[in-house]
Amino acid sequence: MTKLLEVKELTIKFASQDAIVTAVASLSFHVNKGETLGIVGESGCGKSITSLSIMGLLPKDTAHIEGSIQFCGQELLSLPENEMHNIRGNQISMVFQEPMTSLNPVHTIGSQIDEAVRLHFKLSGKEARALTLEMLGKVGIPRPEAIGKNYPYQLFGGMRQRGMIAMSLICSPDLLIADEPTTALDVTIQAQILDLRRLMREERGASIIMVTHDLGVIAEMCERVLVMYAG
Repeated sequence: MTKLLEVKELTIKFASQDAIVTAVASLSFHVNKGETLGIVGESGCGKSITSLSIMGLLPKDTAHIEGSIQFCGQELLSLPENEMHNIRGNQISMVFQEPMTSLNPVHTIGSQIDEAVRLHFKLSGKEARALTLEMLGKVGIPRPEAIGKNYPYQLFGGMRQRGMIAMSLICSPDLLIADEPTTALDVTIQAQILDLRRLMREERGASIIMVTHDLGVIAEMCERVLVMYAG
């Protein structure tokens, strides 16, 4: 199978006032096109740090990264920020673990999704809003037009998470990184979201990295599982 993402000997260290802490140590794995890879492990083992490094979202002033992260044969760690900006949210997208700290509190849910569409697809405001409302409906948000006008603080946790999932799927990414994507959702919505991801993979050939503590989700969704421990 063709490798979409290949991580080789990834080591991530953070400098503090007292010491240098190694969060990820010599990690290597790959994701094939159209495959769902599960990543499991205890809290603090480096799962989310690994995900953020693929997205290029680790703080450059404190994080020291060694190794290689190749996406479609392109080395991401040496990519200029403007080129990474074109990939992030478009070809590689991420559902963050805590939507309240990931969504912008001063913009409505709908406008934040609109922005992603307009940035990568160069659509008009009307065209972007039509796609946004369609995706909000797909992830199980009732009355998308009304809910899309709400700010993150006006929505409960499960609704915010669905908004974050809609934002991550709106540009039809080649690789979706889902960091504990169903934690705040009830079982009915969990099943709906998992079905949506499965459809995305089958229809568009997208790959998924599923980071979760839920082994039931892993068993249902993933072809392979990566177990992390202490980085």
